[in-house]
Amino acid sequence: MTPVDIEVLIRRARLRLSPEQTEQVIRGWRFIEPMLARVRGDNRYRTSEPAHIFHADAYLAQTTDMEKP
Repeated sequence: MTPVDIEVLIRRARLRLSPEQTEQVIRGWRFIEPMLARVRGDNRYRTSEPAHIFHADAYLAQTTDMEKP
């Protein structure tokens, strides 16, 4: 998808993004497109879901530390 296509989608979604935010979406599209192919594809196994590539281990210590009095 080209940057122009992405800008069209942003306008169709009626999102009000700054030029910097629009540029971030355009740069991040290379991560979004493969994820959509996995989620929408014929291979709909649980391991294909994006949640299985995110590891929250790094955040668990921070959460535990915040819960302590």
